[in-house]
Amino acid sequence: MSAVTNHYLDIRSYRDQRIGELPLTSAVLNERHDDIMLRTIHKSMELHSSIYGPPPSPFCFFLMGSAGRKEQGVWSDQDHGIIYDSSSDETKLYFVSLGEEISAGLAVTGYKLCDGKVMASNPFWCRSRKEWMEQAEEWTNDQSWESIRHLLTFLDGRCLIGEEAYLMEIKSAAYRFIHHKRLISRMMENTKHVKKAVNMLGQFLAETHGAYSGLLNIKETGLFPYINAGRILAISENLMETSTAMRLKALPSSILSEERKKSISEQFIRLQDYRIQFGNHKDYESGHYLFIDRLTKAERKELKELIKDGQLLNEYVRKFAERKEYDGDE
Repeated sequence: MSAVTNHYLDIRSYRDQRIGELPLTSAVLNERHDDIMLRTIHKSMELHSSIYGPPPSPFCFFLMGSAGRKEQGVWSDQDHGIIYDSSSDETKLYFVSLGEEISAGLAVTGYKLCDGKVMASNPFWCRSRKEWMEQAEEWTNDQSWESIRHLLTFLDGRCLIGEEAYLMEIKSAAYRFIHHKRLISRMMENTKHVKKAVNMLGQFLAETHGAYSGLLNIKETGLFPYINAGRILAISENLMETSTAMRLKALPSSILSEERKKSISEQFIRLQDYRIQFGNHKDYESGHYLFIDRLTKAERKELKELIKDGQLLNEYVRKFAERKEYDGDE
């Protein structure tokens, strides 16, 4: 057993116990994830400081992806970064090293390493405030698919530990760059593809082969349309909320009526609870899939309506983004 693993075993045992406890709604589940990640990161900081000393600069450790939005399933991978104040080479080395310790610790306590290396252990996601400001502007200048993808990922950022103002500063600047360069429609293009969940006959389009044959990919077919729509609308209105439900609720009534906002937020939360209740939770990848055959007739009908309404919302936001660009409102 490695020294790294040994340091985090108590937290892993705590995680395995807490994640399985009922009741387990999406809100409760994500509160528990925050608790487990905070315990892990504090342990990482303690271990790192015992070798390299205290942090040489104030900093913000922030979460992105489903953790940033507080929308994690039972299993989750890692998406996180660091913003620090000083711009010295020594400071960068310190925080990248801290990011490596945090990433290793989270991997032990149940959070899969990010395949795309969107982690504070990667210097690309561990930068000074000045470097982050330059990076945000560069993403909006470049406007390639990858740059827009990185920008969208960053804008889901939520401070977990440290100086939240650092993250808000960079996000505010990113919003200014986006609106100045009229990128809302371009950003919508990065997320407009929606995987179909129901065929012309009203039947679920389950996976047809592989490990998840017969199961429905609820993440791509159901959750993504709400998530992508909520993010684009939040960007258009300079909202700092990161969860999809809170983004929708915070929108002005000129974009969505109060009744519609409440309805869509509740639908998205309900969809998340379907994933928890009927998901295949063996590991991170399997957590994206639902056992359709476990649904009652009424539940099947409701799930189809939730998915359809998410796709209608996504189409509404696509037209909204095109109109914003055409009207020059950005």
